[in-house]
Amino acid sequence: MSSQPITEAFCPKRLQRSFDVLPHAVVLLDSDGVIRYQNTAASQLFETQLRGQLWREVVSRLFAPKADDGHELSLFNGRRVRVDISSLAPDPGQLIVLTDLTETRALQARIGQLQRLSSLGRTVAALAHQIRTPLSAAMLYAHNLNSSLLDESQRLNFSDKLVNRLQSIEHQVNDMLLFAKSGEQQVVEKIELVDLLTHVQGQLEAVEKRYQTQISWPSNVPAASLTGNLTALSGALQNLLVNALQAAPVNAAQVAVRLRFSEQQLQLEVEDNGCGIDSAQQQRIFTPFYTDKAHGTGLGLAVVQAVIKAHQGQISVTSQVGQGSCFSVILPAQHCVSDSLAEVMHHYG
Repeated sequence: MSSQPITEAFCPKRLQRSFDVLPHAVVLLDSDGVIRYQNTAASQLFETQLRGQLWREVVSRLFAPKADDGHELSLFNGRRVRVDISSLAPDPGQLIVLTDLTETRALQARIGQLQRLSSLGRTVAALAHQIRTPLSAAMLYAHNLNSSLLDESQRLNFSDKLVNRLQSIEHQVNDMLLFAKSGEQQVVEKIELVDLLTHVQGQLEAVEKRYQTQISWPSNVPAASLTGNLTALSGALQNLLVNALQAAPVNAAQVAVRLRFSEQQLQLEVEDNGCGIDSAQQQRIFTPFYTDKAHGTGLGLAVVQAVIKAHQGQISVTSQVGQGSCFSVILPAQHCVSDSLAEVMHHYG
């Protein structure tokens, strides 16, 4: 019996015409797994005629699976398809539909690239905008230091201001780098909680003087340890505490750090007496580049969240307008940090 009668018996011409207008590749198998029909899209996809061949042989010859295929399959010609197989019951045989996702995946990759470029563009623009003011001030202070009319106290004053502006620029650049660059493997080690808090306290001494207040630290620190990157965690906590100081009233700031420790996790709370955060803002404060401050980068809390998540932790906020805010950080104790830590901390460590 010729293939044409078999094909027409297996798939009438009217049905063939319907299949031929479909954008998907359609292949019909008989009960022995032999291909009895392929539509136009299937011929274009496989670049050959398959009628009369065993499907399993076609799969072994024309499919070329790759490690990143996932729920899709790669063909010999580089195209990627999704395969759906259905029974023709009560008749014998199977219906195979192959959806070509090559262009879709290429478009998604292109969109992803454009989104990354857009994000990088916003990062660069925000960085340029935010460093312009402190950079101009730093240049002015550096110029004034060359004046022969300055006495020693004035020279020290300008020097301190210059260092302060340069530190501000460094902090903003570091925050930007976290979102603009991919990270490399970072040092992950056992961290004693007391060492972490001591490191943070030391880094914030100058900040406390600037805001004319003292952060209230817990008097008894549990003998607990974490696993992670000391500099990254310290930087995140510094951002959180500086944010609290900025939210609190000038010359009347009250910022407290509280600790709760269990066998499985550490909870660290930072509470301030600021103006509070309304519910709408609470939904957005961890979003990169979102800020309600005149001179903010909108990355402080986003950095905190990125670091905490990389350490398999969580961060949340409780706040009411006019009653201050409380940020709660939960970190696993005695728990290894995943490799994702390296992806968000290129400039730490």
